[in-house]
Amino acid sequence: MPIAPLSPPISSVGNVVDALHLSRSLHMTAIEQYQDQAVHFRRWGYTKLADAFDADAEEERGHLKLVTARLEFYDVEPKCGHADSEWPRHDYEGVLDSNYALEYGAMNAERANIIVARNAGDEVTAEIFAELLKGSEASVSDIEATKKQIEQIGLDNYLANKV
Repeated sequence: MPIAPLSPPISSVGNVVDALHLSRSLHMTAIEQYQDQAVHFRRWGYTKLADAFDADAEEERGHLKLVTARLEFYDVEPKCGHADSEWPRHDYEGVLDSNYALEYGAMNAERANIIVARNAGDEVTAEIFAELLKGSEASVSDIEATKKQIEQIGLDNYLANKV
């Protein structure tokens, strides 16, 4: 009776590495987008919004470190590229829509990446993606809640509370 290999096949590892690179790209994009938004909103005097976006960027940096560490486990050089992101500078609801699309895309990628990692027999990476998924789901939920608040009290009232 043959003994099962202790490590996943190379093709499975390649899929996990590709998933990690995708995750890294999404987190780099989020860091850049949230940091830029923080600078923008601080300039316009919305310090509470700026602080929130700074915190989001910092959280994404932590996620990036997890993904990068896992790539290091596989002895793979991280790719430094990331997706370009555009967001409307003077349209807060447009900013929310842009951030929602980013987080929703990340959420879907992380769900798929969990499956890729588990299919490769890499439960550690699957757990990393599961943890990242929690953050993306929370961000999606927070943005949906913010949109609901704006719907109920109006954009001007919402923003007046963010100075």
